[in-house]
Amino acid sequence: MKFLLIAAILAVLFFLGVREYKLRQRKVRIRQSAYGNLETYTVMLHATDYLSLKQLMGKARTFDDRYFYSVSISREFPLQYLEDWVKAEPESPDALLCYGARLLQRSWLARGYGRGESISDEKWQDFFEWLDKTSEVLIKCTEVSPEDPTPWAYLIMVATWRSEDNDVRKNYFDEAIRRDKSNWPAHMHMTIALSEKWGNSNEEMVQFAERVADDAEEGSDLAIILIKAYIEHWKYLCFFEDKEDEANHFIKSAIVRARAEFVYEKSIGSPNHMTSSVTVFARYNASSWFWIVRNKELLGKELNLLGDNIEDIHWSWAGSQNELKAAKQFVNEE
Repeated sequence: MKFLLIAAILAVLFFLGVREYKLRQRKVRIRQSAYGNLETYTVMLHATDYLSLKQLMGKARTFDDRYFYSVSISREFPLQYLEDWVKAEPESPDALLCYGARLLQRSWLARGYGRGESISDEKWQDFFEWLDKTSEVLIKCTEVSPEDPTPWAYLIMVATWRSEDNDVRKNYFDEAIRRDKSNWPAHMHMTIALSEKWGNSNEEMVQFAERVADDAEEGSDLAIILIKAYIEHWKYLCFFEDKEDEANHFIKSAIVRARAEFVYEKSIGSPNHMTSSVTVFARYNASSWFWIVRNKELLGKELNLLGDNIEDIHWSWAGSQNELKAAKQFVNEE
């Protein structure tokens, strides 16, 4: 009897320990997805329905805000609550945008991480089925919110992941910038869409990003798109083609480094920089690049500005995986 009692107590403690561990891990994932925004973190952590998210979306004043809120909740907000919102308000642009952003991430989760050849036929089928649903929701969002570029920006990624023709990807991009010529997510997603990794060429991708940087207004986030393109090119050489020498030659190029510093000073490094909801994404990419090229001064400046709003996973999404601790040590070296 005593043995059974002890076993029961241990079982309860184990259950409580597992539950506490899962809660801590969920809080970590939510914190990472919130990108330092307390309101978004609170909405995701305490969600019991869609109403708090509806209130949050109601606070969006710019297209950048709409993208930031929707992409922040896209990894962790319960899918069921978004489905409930769309059922309750099928013509709501906010509901459709958040649902579409969440479905896009759910699509990638169905596929799983890894190179294409490692993905099973079953996972590919699930991936494309989720993408079909994502596309339907985002197209509906464009219809009920014809002035918003954000669903068009997300559709660029849908077309890219579906390996649709470049004309389709470009059409979605054109629709987005027709509504907002400096739209960050549209330019970021188009940069990825033009990459060699997704069936095009890195040369074309960099040329596109150079034009964007040249045309960007002084002080806007947009010129950092060129740094994003540089990172994508470097990653492809390193991790897809195993051309480490060529990758090192690229990041050591005096022209490339000078151009990256120039667009940085034109953008988030400018005294005229106009902080927006998407600035944090620009800073992730800039700091990642300055770590890759070991520019201690600018890396330190960006890490200081980011403060606690950057974690390893953010650099993983940007370019440098599991290297944040080393980067901080590098900055603090005498």
